[in-house]
Parts: sequence; C-alpha cells; structure tokens
Amino acid sequence: MATHRPNCVRRRGSIYLYVLSSSLLITIIGLGSLAAVRIQMRSSCLRRDYAEARAYATSAIELGLFYVKQDPTWRDTRPNGVWVQDQAIGSGRFTIQGIDPGDGVLSDSQYEPLVLTGIGTKGVTRHKAEVTLVPVIKPLQALQTCLHASGLVHILAGKQIVAVGAPISTNGQLDNEGILDGDAQAQTVNRTGTITGAFTLPAPNKNMPDATVIANYVSKATALPYVATIDKVVLAPGCNPWGIGDPNGLYYIDTGGANVTIKNSRLNGTLIVKTGGGTLTVDTAAFFQNYRSDFPTLIVEGNVIINIQSCSVMLSEVTNAANYNPVGASYEGIYDSDMLDTYPNEIRGLIHINGSLSLQQSARIVGTVICDGPVTCEAANTIIYNSVLYTSPPIGYTYVAEMKISPQSWRQVVD
Repeated sequence: MATHRPNCVRRRGSIYLYVLSSSLLITIIGLGSLAAVRIQMRSSCLRRDYAEARAYATSAIELGLFYVKQDPTWRDTRPNGVWVQDQAIGSGRFTIQGIDPGDGVLSDSQYEPLVLTGIGTKGVTRHKAEVTLVPVIKPLQALQTCLHASGLVHILAGKQIVAVGAPISTNGQLDNEGILDGDAQAQTVNRTGTITGAFTLPAPNKNMPDATVIANYVSKATALPYVATIDKVVLAPGCNPWGIGDPNGLYYIDTGGANVTIKNSRLNGTLIVKTGGGTLTVDTAAFFQNYRSDFPTLIVEGNVIINIQSCSVMLSEVTNAANYNPVGASYEGIYDSDMLDTYPNEIRGLIHINGSLSLQQSARIVGTVICDGPVTCEAANTIIYNSVLYTSPPIGYTYVAEMKISPQSWRQVVD
C-alpha cells in the first residue's frame, strides 16, 4: 500500500493548481466583463452627450435663422463672426456664427450669401454644423407702376396725368385737384379729385431703390464736363462730343450744385446727373432711351423738371440743323449723314430721381418713373407703362425678399 502514496499527493497538487487557475481565469473574465460594462456605459454616455451636442448645434442655427427672419436690419446689427458666444442651453452650451463667405463684410450688400454656423457642446463632446443662406431677389414693386413716389403726389387744379397700363402710386399722400386718368394707389389722400380708374387706399408701401444703386452706376460711368446748357447733342456708346464714347453708353455729369438744362438732344444710353441742390431741366424736345436693356435711362441725384412738349413738338433734324443718328449712334439700326429725320419727343425706360419731380408742358414717358421725393403735375402729361421693366428689371432695381437655405448646404463641419 505504501508504494502508491506519491501518486495521490501529485494528484491532489494538480487538482489544486487546476482550481487555482480556474479561479484566476474566472476572476480575469469577471474583471474584463466589469471593464467592458464600464466602457460600454462610458461609450453610451458619450453617444448620449454627442446627440445632445448635435441638437444644440442645430438649435443654434435655427436661432440664427430666426434672427435673420425677424430683424430686417440684421446685416447692420450683427457682426461678421460670432453672434452668440457659449450660451447655456439645457445641460450644454451653444455658439452661433454668421459670416459673409465672399468679402467678410455683412453690411456692404444685401445680395451676398450668409454662412450660419452652430456649435453645440455637452461635457467633452462637441458638434459643429453650418448652412448657407442665399438671397431671394425680386424686382422692385415700383416697377409695376407708371410712377411711384415716396412722398406727396400733387396734381394741380385743372391739370391732368394719364397713366396707361399701370397705376400712379405713392408711399405717401395723393393730393389730386385735377384729373388722374387711370388707376391710383396711395397711403393717404388729401383731395381725391377725379380718378377714372381703381383707387387703392391705403396701399401697401413699395420698396424704394437701395441707397447704393446710384453710386454703383457712377463708379462704372464715363464722366462728362459740366455745361450749363446741353443743346443739340447726341450721346451714345459710339458718340460723345466731349471725348471717347462709353461702350455701355453710361455717362455721368456732376454739376457741383448748379442747374443744368438739356434740350433738343438725343440720348441712346444711360445718363446720371448729380445736381446736389440744383435742378436738371429737360426742355423743349428730347429723345432719351437706354442702350442696354438692363440699365435705366436717366438717374438724377437732385431735382428734375421735365418740360418737353411731346404733343406739339418733334425732335427734328431740320428744325435744329443737327444730325441725331450719326455714325456711332444709329436709330433702329440706321445711321446717316443727312439732317432730314424726325424722332419722338419722349423718354423711354426707367427714370430714377433722388429728389423732387415737376412734370410740365405735355411730357410723354414710356416706362416707369421712380421718385424718392415729391411729384407735381403741372400740365397734361402721359406715362405709358412698359412691363418689361418688371419682368427684366434694370441692374440694382431689385430687393431681397428673404434669405433661404441653399439646397444641400446643411452639413457637419470638422475642424
């Protein structure tokens, strides 16, 4: 019996080692499971925090969209950069940024896009998202009128204005002592007089041209010298009596505050006149039309008197001993060297006046007049509407109706 005892000892030792190893393995597995659970819980917590951070970033952009929608002056009141910094929300924080991606200046133009960025944080997690807003551009509603003023429209007693195809409109008061032959729209009225068409009162205000539009045209124009009276002159892309013609037919005169008179002349282009406290008078006979369909015909910084006699006088080469369709200034595709032709005595296209307007004699205008000041009708004048001015508005004579999200521009940003 004694010869078998060593085997039993060895067997008991092996069992002990086996049990010890198994226990150690079970302990390691248990510790690993606990660590895995802790990692899983930490990962789940991070995912939950990140989901909140993403929601905060989205909320930040939505708040930025609200600012843009509710504040028409947001380009002036909001900086190019951070709009809201590290604001508390829920159990996290958010930041809003608004940036002009073009030139980094929000306030210089309403026609530029905006990039809104929202940053949300929760704990150690962070989410950054951005979206691009683009302007919705529409023609000025004033381009749906024969004449639109921001101030008083006054028709004197015994006088008449004929509006064909669109209304006479004002953001201010209509004072009609005479006859308005056509439709009328006004905010208020003093005297109704005779209005042959529909009268809308009060009428919604219409946007006026942006304050920068005149300066933008001046910056591209060819300057002309100041002459007190411009008589028997032709201005066109290929015709400039004072120098080289402008390829767009875009010319600019600064009178230095003095008065200027244009008469018995033809314009096939765009003329900008800055009179300051002075007055531009278009007298006797004139045939003005734009050369480029996307440009106005006449822009004036100052007061204007239109004193042409459309009903009784033509622009005549014979009468004025002048050639109004020389080389470089063809009329309906024709130019010549004789002085035998006649032309309409009228202004065609868009007239924009940053001052007052007095309509005298029997002016005929085919297009639209926009006047930032008061308008007085002192004779029998006619304005015939041209709908092309609204369907294809001149450059700058539009407004931004709203800012909308550019399709497919919403995205996550990784720094």
